[in-house]
Amino acid sequence: MTVLLKPIPDNLVLQSERLTLRRFTSEDVEVFFRINSEPDLVQYTTRAALTSLDEAATTLESTHFRADESVGLGRFACVEKSTGLVVGIAGLRPAPEHDSFAFGYRILPEYWGRGFATEAATTLLQYGYGMLQLDKIVATVFPKNLASQRVLEKLGLVFEKEVILADSPQILWLYQPPASA
Repeated sequence: MTVLLKPIPDNLVLQSERLTLRRFTSEDVEVFFRINSEPDLVQYTTRAALTSLDEAATTLESTHFRADESVGLGRFACVEKSTGLVVGIAGLRPAPEHDSFAFGYRILPEYWGRGFATEAATTLLQYGYGMLQLDKIVATVFPKNLASQRVLEKLGLVFEKEVILADSPQILWLYQPPASA
């Protein structure tokens, strides 16, 4: 991981055909809480579910949540262009445990099956490899999360191995670009 990340403007916005990926604001606290407390979503994360709107507001403003934004990483609200509604979250983070960077996403259940996860992830990968010039971007997924495995495979990533992250005792599967990429 020999990338020198440069400062990125605070108002960074990424665009795809149907989504705008932008930074979360305090106005997003309710949907942020839902994304981070919805049982169907948090069952496949390594973090505990949020338990209140106050906790969501505190998290959104925390230094930890905002830590990587100045260099273009961090979490983005996925906003459906046609409605202006936040449909999920997507983000890029340093992954020194894999000598790379990692991306992830969560889409609210009522938007499943519409290709938003694939579109958000594609946007992040294009941004990461293009604008940020990252060397390698990987993803981890729970073995039971078949829908996300299909998204990762659709994006051209391949299963590499089982891993256990330092902050979680759960076994995850590491997906990465093919060896020839």
